[in-house]
Amino acid sequence: MKNIALYIFTTISLLWSLNGLSQNDVRSDSLLIESRNDSIDLINNFYDIYDSLTKFIHPSDYLYASWNTRSIRYREGDTVEKTDSVMIVLVDRAHDEKYVHPFQGNITSHFGYRRYRFHYGTDVDLVTGDPVRCAFDGMVRATLYDKGYGRVVVVRHKNGLETVYAHLSKILVDTNTMIKAGELVGYGGNTGRSTGSHLHFEIRYLGAAINPETIVDFANYKLISDTIFLTKKNFEYLHKIAADKNAKYHKVKSGDTLSAIARRYHTSIGKLCYLNGIKQTHILQIGEKIRVK
Repeated sequence: MKNIALYIFTTISLLWSLNGLSQNDVRSDSLLIESRNDSIDLINNFYDIYDSLTKFIHPSDYLYASWNTRSIRYREGDTVEKTDSVMIVLVDRAHDEKYVHPFQGNITSHFGYRRYRFHYGTDVDLVTGDPVRCAFDGMVRATLYDKGYGRVVVVRHKNGLETVYAHLSKILVDTNTMIKAGELVGYGGNTGRSTGSHLHFEIRYLGAAINPETIVDFANYKLISDTIFLTKKNFEYLHKIAADKNAKYHKVKSGDTLSAIARRYHTSIGKLCYLNGIKQTHILQIGEKIRVK
């Protein structure tokens, strides 16, 4: 990362001044930190100040600290810690920034659960070969083939967001290159885990997906607002996903009823209906999976 050594040196120099020590003093064995607690405090101060420097004084370096050209998600899993709200400027029209809708098609699938699998984006109908465009100015972080996403492009934007364009038939951009809103990232397709040609479009913050339909008006192909406020509510779904990892299912066999399944797993019909989004009048189908825990 550019100039990182200079930032670290600056930070250490600042710490020396905060602790009343000159650089010459630190080099002297006679003026070493006297206690382990002082050492811990100094280290903690270093990280606090370093985080402050990278986040606010040098935001571009902070945004690119997690640069990973070989992964769709640059963090392990889909977790993001959110305690306070954060304001994100999507477009700054004073600097000629804009939003361009990736492809003007109808939504075929929404953000959220699709039966037992969570869907992290919004699907837009298209025909293989249709042009897919970058939504905002940014830099291409990843271009790769994934068994689920197929041919996919990930673009990092200066506000910390990332946009993901998946199931492409052809990729037209390279990693580590700047791209403007409206430029082609590739052509739509049906690659990866996909049933029919469509664009799978995601918006992520610190590695975690946000419902694109809370940011983009897909009916009119424009932003809902130039500025958004993210809070922990935007990421509450992650807690449900974590809880669902311990879910247990029953495969319906001939003769099964909701009451019989409830007795077998020591639960209630009402709980089964709640877990599966069904009514008590639901007719079970052989081979159907019913969540019991």
